[in-house]
Amino acid sequence: MNDKELRQALFKVQKRFGTPTIFIATECGVSREHLSRWLHNESYVISDELKTKLKQFVKGEM
Repeated sequence: MNDKELRQALFKVQKRFGTPTIFIATECGVSREHLSRWLHNESYVISDELKTKLKQFVKGEM
């Protein structure tokens, strides 16, 4: 799953369940600002470790 697909998956989770960005950020151990910047700015870079945590969150494994 590339960055664009991961962003889309997170937006789908937010839309479907009404999940706030702060909840996702807290579950993944990052700040809301850091996650929000990555979600809304394609040139913003995050670590591979955080991408793995976000993928697990989307799959419901967290």
